[in-house]
Amino acid sequence: MNKKIAFVLIIIGLLAVSAVSAQNLLFLNNSDDSMYQVSLMQAFMHGEYDGVITVGDLKTHGDIGLGTFEGVNGEMIVLDGVVYQAAADGSIKVVPDNETIPFATITRFNEDQKIPTITAKDFNDLTSQLDNEIKKYGPNNMYVVKLKGDFSNITVRSVEKQEKPYKEFTDVAAADQKVFNHTDQTGTVVAVYFPKYMNELNMHGWHLHYLSDDKTKGGHVLGFNNFKGSGQIDEIHEFKMILPTDDSFAKMNFTENMTSKISSVE
Repeated sequence: MNKKIAFVLIIIGLLAVSAVSAQNLLFLNNSDDSMYQVSLMQAFMHGEYDGVITVGDLKTHGDIGLGTFEGVNGEMIVLDGVVYQAAADGSIKVVPDNETIPFATITRFNEDQKIPTITAKDFNDLTSQLDNEIKKYGPNNMYVVKLKGDFSNITVRSVEKQEKPYKEFTDVAAADQKVFNHTDQTGTVVAVYFPKYMNELNMHGWHLHYLSDDKTKGGHVLGFNNFKGSGQIDEIHEFKMILPTDDSFAKMNFTENMTSKISSVE
């Protein structure tokens, strides 16, 4: 075989292998099923409210999740790849990519199990049923559950944006929390679950945010009455996290047990 022809064939072969490798890498990235977290819940509780990454960056790590915005400027609901803000005045808006985020959890939703029908009389009833669901697969995993259905009423909260010097979140919730009760609602609840052994990284148990189907109401779920709907469960086995880089985080004291404070604002 002519040496030049052989050389060209080798180059074509290498390019083909590279293309296949690139496709495989792209596939792996697109099928990523890890939980990605911005900062620590404990740092957030201590008043670490400066942005760590942008909304645009966050969206590269998933399409469903929850969190908040710089200065605790409202509640975040990520649904179907769109980042929504439930503001302290009760309004809902789509957040631009340049907005920054101090705390959030997000994943790329991959349905592992269905809950064809679920009926719950209140918040505790729902979370108890969700606990029973995940026991089937293992309570030591992380989970995101997407619940769609109707509520006779639902109570949600948001928080007014804070200014420096930041106070601890228990004080923010006591002074600047805005509570809204909505009746005859149809919408989606994003429910995130962390196991007990991860309590130093996030809160153990269920954290719920709500967004109405018409995208006009939402926030952190405090309670509700009479939910009827269905659910989808994403079981998650991998965890990734980015931490703040400022001096306040680097010098923060994490020896305090924050469990009771976290429970008081949930």
